[in-house]
Amino acid sequence: MGKKASKDLIIQQKTKAVDLHGRVQINEDLARKFAEASQKKTSINDFMNEFLMQFLSPDTKTAYMKDLQFFFDFLRSGNAAVTHPNEIQSFHFGLYRDHLIERGLASATVNRRLVCIRSFMKWSVAARLIDHNPLDVVKLPKIQTESPTLAFDDEEVVQMLNAPDTKTHRGALHRISMALLFNLGLRRSELTHIRLMDFAKERGHTVLRIHGKGDKVRLIPINDIVHQEIQTYLDHLKENGVTLDFEDYLLQIDIKVKNEKPIDGSTIYRIIEKYARNLGINKRVSPHSCRATVISHLLDTQSAPIRDVAIFAGHANITTTERYDKRRENLKNSAAYHVDYKKTS
Repeated sequence: MGKKASKDLIIQQKTKAVDLHGRVQINEDLARKFAEASQKKTSINDFMNEFLMQFLSPDTKTAYMKDLQFFFDFLRSGNAAVTHPNEIQSFHFGLYRDHLIERGLASATVNRRLVCIRSFMKWSVAARLIDHNPLDVVKLPKIQTESPTLAFDDEEVVQMLNAPDTKTHRGALHRISMALLFNLGLRRSELTHIRLMDFAKERGHTVLRIHGKGDKVRLIPINDIVHQEIQTYLDHLKENGVTLDFEDYLLQIDIKVKNEKPIDGSTIYRIIEKYARNLGINKRVSPHSCRATVISHLLDTQSAPIRDVAIFAGHANITTTERYDKRRENLKNSAAYHVDYKKTS
């Protein structure tokens, strides 16, 4: 029996199932998956795809794939293309780190891309593709405690929310998008993936179930302001002949045909950028600025303990929440104002 025939027989034996009458059934789709997984890997992309299989979240897979691809593209640009993890050396990693820093990328971005590569190599060790991780000896840059993301002030938030023409569907969509960003501090992907089914009752509260980073789920109570914004948007859809079903996405790009997929995150970015520019807000803002704004607002007003703010924002660490205090410059209360040697004489 040839090698191919023997391999096919093994695959068939692994995927056999017995029905109620004792007859053997073969799951052809599963057999195909086994065959594809058992094929010999001939490129770094093959190893990368196997590495990504461990993650459940599509967003996580996409983010890791992009960061790994950046690294492999960098190696190819220097005529150092690799086909196997054992070809990746510490100096490759070090030069890539320096390249990212020289490009002026934020330290958090640099670290994220480097940690992704380290994770890939750590997986390679676990998979016995390499004996050790050569990247462990390369230091990562320190993450800046202050993020370059700028927040809106309270007056700018009001101006942004009042700017869309809600008589049009586009305006209604822009209004609800900004209302949820400014009031709930959502990440861009969290906003675009909201479905009608994500609204529920929990212990007497109307809540929004958010699927955040790392597939973590958090519940955000819906206050009266947000509830009214959502109801106004849903009424607008009904008036235009659109009734959302349980599994439909909340944000509908068109009133003629309902979205089968969430709207693209770049659309949300353009919405924020457009109204900020039209209102003459002369600072670099993004959807993340809206998130920074609501967290900063809560910290400034001290209306909620920082631990509660961290839970609200989906932060695992309070230190992350503290870095979102975008509007406070800490100059007014600086210790420098208390230096007075005359008073001690």
